[in-house]
Amino acid sequence: MEERKKATAEAQSSHDEHIRREILRVNSRLNHYRGVAASVLKDALKVWLEMQDACQDPRTCLEIIDGKEAPSRPLPSCGWQEFREKLHLLGHYLEYSKRLCEGSVDDSAREEREVEP
Repeated sequence: MEERKKATAEAQSSHDEHIRREILRVNSRLNHYRGVAASVLKDALKVWLEMQDACQDPRTCLEIIDGKEAPSRPLPSCGWQEFREKLHLLGHYLEYSKRLCEGSVDDSAREEREVEP
């Protein structure tokens, strides 16, 4: 009877150790994904801020209220080509972040590899 209790306790201990290792593995993976997502979103925010700055009206609030004419420069200040490139890059950052949060980053990478000859 004592041996049976000892075997049961050892099995339970082994099971608990397996669960503990699995929890640590999952937490490690989640921390990694959180870091990747934070980095991608930081880059996306940087691009968005550059785009916002490129579209800012150079007049002060008082000049706008007083009705001062806006300068005749085309918006955005960086030029449309660079603005479109930033917009395209921002779209990639957001799309990747969405896939990362959905857990489908690995799936799409596999699909892309399968499509290539």
